[in-house]
Amino acid sequence: MQRFVGFVYQDVRMRVGQGQAEGIEITLAPHGGMRGRCSQCKRSAPGYDRLPERHWQFVPLWGIATWFRYAPRRVKCAEHGVIVEHIPWSDGKRPVTTAMMGFLARWARRLSWRETAQVFQTSWESVYRSVEWMVEWGLAHRQLDGVESLGVDEV
Repeated sequence: MQRFVGFVYQDVRMRVGQGQAEGIEITLAPHGGMRGRCSQCKRSAPGYDRLPERHWQFVPLWGIATWFRYAPRRVKCAEHGVIVEHIPWSDGKRPVTTAMMGFLARWARRLSWRETAQVFQTSWESVYRSVEWMVEWGLAHRQLDGVESLGVDEV
């Protein structure tokens, strides 16, 4: 399991229906001694209140759909005011964890996006958004230092 600074795994439950596992729900909680961080500047800030619980799809464990559950805190940042805390397993308001997006994007290179969605019990749109997220990340981190020319091989 991934470790997230400032958070602890509070509870893990298996949802069972008709004699077989339907999903794993992992509840996260803020670490008692740590303040939340502003989602804009990533600086530590005092707590303000909590939002309703949200769910994020995580990488399937043993082929079983896995979900993170967490009620995000709002923090009072000196620079940005009252704002939702930084959630390290998520990118913005996406309902899929960054680990799952990377997982889906890598599998989408081998399988069709439809097959990837079926195999990993998610939607075609989640696969599409994961590939899009990975491409955006790659373009933002692309290093072209030292490239002087490109060759094109026409067949």
